[in-house]
Amino acid sequence: MKESRVAKYFLVFLLVVLLYLSLLIILPVVKNIILALVLVFAFYPVYDFLNKYVKNKTLSSFLMLFLILMLIIIPGSFIIKSLISQSNTAYSFFIKYDFNELYQYMPEYFAETIQLQKYVGDLLLNVKNFIVSFTPGFITSIAHSVLGLFIMFFIMFYAFRDGKTWVVKFEEYLPLKKEYTKKLLLDGERIIGAVLYGYILTAIIQGSLAGLIFFLLGIPNPVFWGFIMIILALIPFLGTAIIWLPAAIIEMLSGNYFSGIILLILGFIVITNIDNLLRPKLISKKADVHPAIILVGVIGGLSVFGFTGMILGPLILTLLIVIIKFFTLEFQS
Repeated sequence: MKESRVAKYFLVFLLVVLLYLSLLIILPVVKNIILALVLVFAFYPVYDFLNKYVKNKTLSSFLMLFLILMLIIIPGSFIIKSLISQSNTAYSFFIKYDFNELYQYMPEYFAETIQLQKYVGDLLLNVKNFIVSFTPGFITSIAHSVLGLFIMFFIMFYAFRDGKTWVVKFEEYLPLKKEYTKKLLLDGERIIGAVLYGYILTAIIQGSLAGLIFFLLGIPNPVFWGFIMIILALIPFLGTAIIWLPAAIIEMLSGNYFSGIILLILGFIVITNIDNLLRPKLISKKADVHPAIILVGVIGGLSVFGFTGMILGPLILTLLIVIIKFFTLEFQS
């Protein structure tokens, strides 16, 4: 009896030590692993569709890696380079811009009290410093690092090919009742889909389209403003109008009436309504996520993970809430 108890304590001790050492090993590449799994989840419907015709899981997985490389990794590297350059240009342009034209349309009290150029200039400086400080690490760990890319693609390949087997194994090892396990996986899948497609994808489409409109109308630094609008589209009660509406006004005050009016029209009719059209279709009522979780997830995720935190933050928080909910049900029963 005593030997049996000693053996149990030894196994628990060994497990804790191995978990700690495993954590130390995984920690440097955890961002790559999580991002790889998120990409697999996002593109898995495409993989399923492709595999119906290819009928070879290994070949379909390789084709998906090539597709992700072409659609995300390579364009993402160029976009990040443009983002660094344009963040500096946008800040310099704003600091040098003559705000007297704008102030003459404002009551004298507001013009003297608000000090728009100072406040927005300080905000842009902080945004610029944030982009510059996080970008080198992001490029090193994800885009330009051979090791980072290898880990991501290695995980993605096996996740595409063997993902369904992993889920079955996960069900077997999870210490919950079977009915709770299945419901946990279904709810987790539904909520991850809601965050990924309903919030993040919608924000990326909205901000990217707004940035494209800026580019077509000849408004400076469209990549920078597009990125800012993607973040704002994720934050409840703010939205992209904080950028495109003042931009349209500044264009008209600068004498560019055509681009200013077109931006106003497209802003109200197209950019604003993307959110209203796409999100309800991409999120089921059962999988709706509270806006506060998205807000905290985006801001906290950006602080912890950098650019990728914009996606990882909300996903991690929503998953945590789902898991807490089911563990509570398990312990109550």
